Amino acid sequence: MRRRVLVTRPEPGASATAARLLQLGFVPVVLPLTEIVPVEPATVPEGIDIVVATSANAFRHAPKVLMDRLRDLPLHVVGVKTAAAAGRAVGFVAPDAKTLAHGLSDRLGARSHVLHLTGRVRRPDLKRIFEKAGHFVTEIELYDTRPVELPLGEIGTKMGPEPLWAALVYSQRGGEILSGVVAEAHSSFESTIFVCISAAAATGLRGRKTALAATPDEPAMLARLVERDQRAATSG
Repeated sequence: MRRRVLVTRPEPGASATAARLLQLGFVPVVLPLTEIVPVEPATVPEGIDIVVATSANAFRHAPKVLMDRLRDLPLHVVGVKTAAAAGRAVGFVAPDAKTLAHGLSDRLGARSHVLHLTGRVRRPDLKRIFEKAGHFVTEIELYDTRPVELPLGEIGTKMGPEPLWAALVYSQRGGEILSGVVAEAHSSFESTIFVCISAAAATGLRGRKTALAATPDEPAMLARLVERDQRAATSG
């Protein structure tokens, strides 16, 4: 049986994920449900002490003039991909926003001013943790995550007639959108395993068969896929 895996993340990541799935012996079905678009950032205030970023998209869409202004400030990020996209030296690299905020809060001077490079769709965890520790947080939005409008007929064509063995879910917003797709094209998802990057990503898929990655990153999601595949092969 062909293990067809739905890739729902936006480009350019979707194509890179498809290539990794092929290497692992799966059949990727690429259907980005969201797209990332740049937005005009607000003016950066004076007195920033450190810069934090939680997605590589912040650096993909940040204006050069903004990056030049922040270049001499300490930078800390979530994930090695974000660190690579930064294009300069990075201090603390954390696996998720909560770990980043907790890890930095005690290292900062009292009432430090943190600049968060982020998107319009974001969770409040990082800001809440810093502010609880007595720091100030300014959020600069650099990109937006928007749903891709796909007619039902086009969705069916892109997914093909065969059932989907698994679907990769990268965010809470992506999971919510995917839930709507599942409701419209339910025959393709009757036995699908939804492999989610986090518990938040799984919230929109209640009632479905979900599996959470051990850590909030793609390698852990793909490891969960391989584990499920091997388990099915053994039991079958």
